[in-house]
Amino acid sequence: MKMNKKIRLLCLLTAFAMLLCACGEDKYAKRYQNYVKSLIALNYLGVTDEDVKAAGTTDTDATSVYEENIDYLANNIITYYNVMIDNAPEMREGFKELAKKIYSKVNYTVSKAYPYGSVYLVDVTISPIDLFSQSSAEVAAYVYDFNESVANGKYDDYELAAYETEFATGLLEILNSAADTMSYAEPVVLTVEIVEENGSYSIRERDLMDIDACMFNTNVIVTEAPQSTTEE
Repeated sequence: MKMNKKIRLLCLLTAFAMLLCACGEDKYAKRYQNYVKSLIALNYLGVTDEDVKAAGTTDTDATSVYEENIDYLANNIITYYNVMIDNAPEMREGFKELAKKIYSKVNYTVSKAYPYGSVYLVDVTISPIDLFSQSSAEVAAYVYDFNESVANGKYDDYELAAYETEFATGLLEILNSAADTMSYAEPVVLTVEIVEENGSYSIRERDLMDIDACMFNTNVIVTEAPQSTTEE
């Protein structure tokens, strides 16, 4: 499965920096840990005052990038499963709610920062979300049965909006159920570098992109290509 990366989101969050204070190594270790944890949380878990403060951003900007992140995932799911909702745009909200549920289950831990030469490093351990492999067989069976129903004339009298809604609703039920019992791939450990410059600190864009790339297991073995059919 290929997912579009959230480049704007990652760049925006990377640009935020916090002023350093005069404190010992232990304080740095915890402060940098909280900073990285907060960046990840703002990407995937939503906005809290604590994370906004730790990331050095504003509530408005954090909310904006989180919502954009949700839109990206919802659109990627719609595209991947070839869901046609042009005539039933209200179904998009269902996919956005699914995206929020999926992101609410991201599985990661962030270690305390530790010195490495002249820099500080932070280890991020991620268990990639395996939802799309987890649900692949059930989705394939659903698509097969749906196409059979189309071939047998079940939807001949449906308006296009109702037809699209029917397929999207069934798919959402499967994916939401799978998300309730989320499975994960083997954990991956990424090491990110704290970049200190001119009395501020941040992490590199490429490190956030690597974190993003590891949040999902994209090596999906599909029993049958999940694809809706168009109404005859």
